[in-house]
Amino acid sequence: MQPSNRFTDVEALQKALHEQKRENEKLEKINAALMYRMEEGGFNHHSYRAFEHSVQLSEKVSQKTEELQSVLQKLEQSNAELVRAHEETHQFKQRLHDAIESTNQAMVLLDRLGGIIFFNRHFETVWDDLSITPKIGDNYYDITQAAKHSGVIRRALPADIEGRMIYQLSNKRWYQLTNRPTQEGGNVILFNDITEVKLLESNRYEQVIKEKNKLLQSLIDNIDVGILLIDKEGGIAFWNNTFLTQSNVPQHVLVNSKNIYALQNNRHWSGLNLNPVGPSTQIIHEQLVVERNITTLPDGNTLCTFTNVTSQHHYAETLKQNESWIRMITDNVPALIAYIGTDKKFQYTNKGYRDWYGVSEQDINDMPMDRSHLKEVYPNLIQYLRRVSQGEVVSFQSKEKNAHGDVGFLQKVYLPHFNESGDIAGHFVLATDVSQQVKSQLQLKAAKDQLESNVEKRTRELNHANIALQEAIDSKSKFLAAISHDLMQPLSAAILFNETLKDQVDSSSSPIVNALDNSLSDLHGLIRTLIETSKLDAGVLQPDKQQENILPLLMQLAEEFTHISKDYNVDFRYRLKEAFVETDVNLLSRILRNLLINAMKYGANGKVLLTARMVNQTLEISIYDQGVGISEDDQKVIFKEFSRLENDFNYSYSLGLGLYIVDKMSKLLEHDIRVRSKEGVGACFTITIPVAEVCDTHQEQDYLYNLAPSLPDYVLDKHIWHIDNDANMRIAMQTLFANWDMEVDTFSGFDQCSAVNNGSFDECDMLIVDYHLDEEETGLDIAKRVRKIAPSMPIMICTANHSKALANELEGTDIQLLHKPVNSAVLKAALVSSLNG
Repeated sequence: MQPSNRFTDVEALQKALHEQKRENEKLEKINAALMYRMEEGGFNHHSYRAFEHSVQLSEKVSQKTEELQSVLQKLEQSNAELVRAHEETHQFKQRLHDAIESTNQAMVLLDRLGGIIFFNRHFETVWDDLSITPKIGDNYYDITQAAKHSGVIRRALPADIEGRMIYQLSNKRWYQLTNRPTQEGGNVILFNDITEVKLLESNRYEQVIKEKNKLLQSLIDNIDVGILLIDKEGGIAFWNNTFLTQSNVPQHVLVNSKNIYALQNNRHWSGLNLNPVGPSTQIIHEQLVVERNITTLPDGNTLCTFTNVTSQHHYAETLKQNESWIRMITDNVPALIAYIGTDKKFQYTNKGYRDWYGVSEQDINDMPMDRSHLKEVYPNLIQYLRRVSQGEVVSFQSKEKNAHGDVGFLQKVYLPHFNESGDIAGHFVLATDVSQQVKSQLQLKAAKDQLESNVEKRTRELNHANIALQEAIDSKSKFLAAISHDLMQPLSAAILFNETLKDQVDSSSSPIVNALDNSLSDLHGLIRTLIETSKLDAGVLQPDKQQENILPLLMQLAEEFTHISKDYNVDFRYRLKEAFVETDVNLLSRILRNLLINAMKYGANGKVLLTARMVNQTLEISIYDQGVGISEDDQKVIFKEFSRLENDFNYSYSLGLGLYIVDKMSKLLEHDIRVRSKEGVGACFTITIPVAEVCDTHQEQDYLYNLAPSLPDYVLDKHIWHIDNDANMRIAMQTLFANWDMEVDTFSGFDQCSAVNNGSFDECDMLIVDYHLDEEETGLDIAKRVRKIAPSMPIMICTANHSKALANELEGTDIQLLHKPVNSAVLKAALVSSLNG
């Protein structure tokens, strides 16, 4: 029972006791009166009733007395409980006071106005020796405000999210204050002494600062930049290890130096320049070159940094030396060389160029072409500049005046220069003075009439000289064979030297070196042609004719010249045929390559076609071009040695030996070669090769060699899927179908095909599958699986398996069977048959 409830019960019992006493006194008076009447009045009827009544009253008095006794007992019990509760309350208060006093935190209890109601002894110790003595009833906020003004509270940090503040007192103690509201509207404030925590935190922070300073010093000491800080009085404030190394001064000397001036006069001083004016780069010695930077700081101190640029300096010197070498090489090349940027300004010229035009390097550098020595011929050059700006290599002849004012002729080549991004950055000019050759041609033309008049006279003399001439030719051929071979040795050395030079020049000079490399490659090709010619003339080259399948060679040439044609902007196409012929494949390959490269050169910007067809037991291989054509007169001399035709496609680096070699090799092979051409239309060269006698297997497939008709439109629109585990076969199929403008997807097996297409064959119009595949999988197995997915799918099995068992297994089905090797004609016929309707 709570004390308040007990007090209420005692008051009620006392009130009831008071009422019972009054009632008892009343009853006693009545009882006395009755007794008196009975004694005085005698015994009669009324007296008896009065006595009876008194007895009843006496019983009621007894009853009330018993009730009164019961109430008194309860009152005594309540008083005992009240005493016990009071003792418990006193004990509780004592324990609470002891608990508050025993805690190590200072505590103060405030009313709602900030008055101090209670505080423990720790609260008093907070203010010891601080001229503040808090008492009960004082206003706490007035005390703290006065403490702040008097400096007792030196620092008060703002409250955090939980309302906790931190005080630093003048006795260097730190306290964290926690404020808790009470039910009566007041507050309980707890003071937690965090001085030790703050000291640990401060020590830890100082340790971290020391570690960071140590790391910073270590970092500064290990960077490859010398650092020196000079205060405004000239004293040495700071340095790092790199500066010690660069200055060559021992550390103890640096420490004991009074100022920077005394340090510079030390005998160990390396000579670092501390003057902010003058060149920033300073060569200390061969192994140390520094970049100096002197900065005056806002506080008056001076920061000196010395960056080690030794390697950069040596690299720059090397670049200058390499540039000198490049200039020396280009200046001694017997050609006119220049480089012009996209802004049509000269950026480089060699000595030969400047000497021919009579200009100086200062006058021509950064000079626009239309204002330079070329201003008179510039309108004629615009068309070539436009073509080279589109990435085309342009070769042309230009009539210009030289340094002496004489009219000369230059054979010029404009080579585009592509930067790393693939954009045109400018172009190179390579020119050769052909004035003498042009003049000679004019003189030859002038003398032609005179020569024709003397031909008849000279014919007789020539007939007598033929024998001597043939002997001279034989001698010449042997000499040419020997000297051409000897030329290969210095040429190989020149190529190696040029390769070495590539690695030593910068990007601005590399195009010139690359152009030189191309010239050496052309020279190598010309010497190789001379060697082949000399071997043919000397009779040391003999054919090794055997029965060969011509298709691999033709496929190789088709693939090779498909890529080469892009360099000549030629639309190259081919129609090939499989056949077994009697020939020397190596010599035949050389013949066809010479004819194809000629077609590419003279058929530039047009079309070139390579075909092979059977004609009367011979294979005719023809090469068509849409070039300038060959006149009937020129057709009589094109196969002669050093024969070069005069046309717009005349290549200055050609010796005129290509068709001479073709003619000599075809005669060695006993293969007929003929030419059909018309000026302005193009030319066709055809070589006829005898077909070899082949075995029965090949005779059974003679029908494969017939030319196939064009495919109808309904076949061209179909989508073909091809499965074969041979990568070369897949590539061949893709190439063949692409040549027919048909769409084909190839796969190595059924699993790959199914995975790529999610098991669906909806996009496939026809399936071509090999028979023998990987992991014992067969084309027939795949055909059966596909039939379950697409019952009406046209399927063709292409295999080298000629067994009757396979043919019998496919008998009665609509699956077509083709035997390898299969050519385009049979494949076209099979496609038309399978996809018809």
